[in-house]
Amino acid sequence: MSPLTGRLFDKYGPRWLVIPGFILVSIILWFFSDVTTTSTVMTIIVLHTCLMIGISMIMMPAQTNGLNQLPRELYPDGTAIMNTLQQIAGAIGTAVAVSIMAAGQHDYLQNAKEPANPAIISNALTAGVQQAFVFAMIVALVGLVCTLFIKRVKVKH
Repeated sequence: MSPLTGRLFDKYGPRWLVIPGFILVSIILWFFSDVTTTSTVMTIIVLHTCLMIGISMIMMPAQTNGLNQLPRELYPDGTAIMNTLQQIAGAIGTAVAVSIMAAGQHDYLQNAKEPANPAIISNALTAGVQQAFVFAMIVALVGLVCTLFIKRVKVKH
C-alpha cells in the first residue's frame, strides 16, 4: 500500500488519507470486537487485511507530514525520534491491551459457575479479547478526532 499511499499523499495531502484511514481502522476494530471462537479463519484474514490497509493510510502520511515540518538537515533526527516513539507507544499499547484482555478474562471467570470448564475458559478469553478490541477502537476514535486538526505542510527546498 505504501507506493499507492505515497502517490495519494503527494496529490491530496495527509488529511484525505488519515481521516478515512482512522474511520476504516475504527470500523474494523468494531468488527474485531465481535470475534468469537466460532469466527472463521477467512473472517479474521479479511478483517486483518482491511485493518492493515487502514493503518497504512494513517502511518505513512502522518509521519511524512510530521517530518516535513523539520528543516531538511534534521530529517535523520526526526526519523530517529519518530521511530523511537513508535516503538515505545507500541510497547505501551500492547501492555495496556493485554492487561485489559486479562482483566476481562478474569472478570468473566469470576462470574462463571464452573471456571475450570474448558468451554468457560475459552469464552473468558474471548470476552477479554473483545474488551481489548473495544479499547483499541476507542483509541482509534480519539485519533480520528485528532486528525480533524491536521494541516498539510508544504516542503520548502
